[in-house]
Amino acid sequence: MNQLLIKNGQVFWKGSFTEMDIIVNDGLIKELMFSNRREPLKDTFFHKVIDAKESFIVPGFIDSHVHFNDPGRDNWEGFETGSQAAAAGGITTVFDMPLNSSPSVVTSSILAGKKKHIRTRSTIDFGLWGGITSHNVHNETELKAMKQMGIVGFKAFLSESGISDFPYLRKKELKEAMEITNKLDSILALHAEDNVSIIKNTSKLLSNRRNDRRAFLESRPLECEELAVRTALELVGETGASVHFVHVSSPKAIEEIHEAKQRGMDVTAEICPHYLLFDEEDFVRIGPMLKCAPPIRKNETVDKLWECVKAGTIDTVGSDHSPCLNSMKTVGDKNIWEAWGGIQGVQFGFPFFIDESLKRGIPLERILPFFTSNVSKRFHLGGRKGIIDAGYDADFTIINPNSGTKVSKSSILSKNKFTPYENMTMNIAVETTIVRGEVVYGKEQILGKPGDGKEIISSLKIR
Repeated sequence: MNQLLIKNGQVFWKGSFTEMDIIVNDGLIKELMFSNRREPLKDTFFHKVIDAKESFIVPGFIDSHVHFNDPGRDNWEGFETGSQAAAAGGITTVFDMPLNSSPSVVTSSILAGKKKHIRTRSTIDFGLWGGITSHNVHNETELKAMKQMGIVGFKAFLSESGISDFPYLRKKELKEAMEITNKLDSILALHAEDNVSIIKNTSKLLSNRRNDRRAFLESRPLECEELAVRTALELVGETGASVHFVHVSSPKAIEEIHEAKQRGMDVTAEICPHYLLFDEEDFVRIGPMLKCAPPIRKNETVDKLWECVKAGTIDTVGSDHSPCLNSMKTVGDKNIWEAWGGIQGVQFGFPFFIDESLKRGIPLERILPFFTSNVSKRFHLGGRKGIIDAGYDADFTIINPNSGTKVSKSSILSKNKFTPYENMTMNIAVETTIVRGEVVYGKEQILGKPGDGKEIISSLKIR
């Protein structure tokens, strides 16, 4: 008897939607069959049957940028609640960043400890990033060991990270980081903001006793990001490194990254839903809950970012889910500098991005690759994740395009019950999330268990 039948849904297959039935066995897609064939399948042949009539069946979303802060700061989130929130947002695989957990993942022994700690905690599949900092950039032995342990790639900052054991890279160290990651055949993910400019701007604002919300926006203008991206691209040209620019909020930087890619550089750009769904005036109105770095941008910049989405000059969408205690946000109500910078968005970012894309006339077919097949290709999950086809992992997100959703505090599954998406409404709903043939979320409930999720080894030499 086969594991699962999903029938009557509109399946995203080979770039378009087709009414198909999907047969799943042993966690893999066994067969796809057109729904209008003469002989229908008998439900009794399957352990479980899902009728997805009037719904879209798409590849399970892959979020390559989350901070679940586990171990060490699991009171901020943790893999158990973080993975459940992700599942409710249609996400079947996450890649967890090396910082905000404590200690940061900057050695092979810390990485081994993190792997052991979270092995029984995730409801969905996951991968782990390693960190490269000014402290370990010279230690090729440790960096190689982390690579051999199956990390997704290495994350680095070009400005202060806000975490004491994750110091940023200066230009000389950045070049060294590119040389070593290139040698290790690994990807370098960069938080690209120019630290010198940020310090200069912030010092001037503080000297004028500015602690208002607009002061934070003024401290990290688009130019800080564009300068850092330009510097990094110059070094990519010198080293041949593979670089993934995370949470890019500048349309000009996205264009320069895209142009570099067209010239043959191995570079990609990630954007986050919050840069497309909120603007500066939202930040001024809502406050610290929307504080992040780079910051939320002006409305005219948001519109230009949507043009990048339409043009396909971005490569991936990641949530950059960066949770914290509520007190770490409210402390910034009177002094914005004191608030933690990070947005809780793993549960809601992708669905609201889809909803807004559709409202702007961007077809679902065009945006799905940004958090499915493009991510799979970029991070070497090809043949396993990100596509619906025979032989791939049976990871699916089932979307109801005609079911409104309003975010309430009671619906928030993250450990700390706040998000800038609260009280917002969308015209779609994530109905069901399936990981390797098992329903982990459905009927607005978490059905999977901690430990159901498995680590994805980036080399894919073993299943």
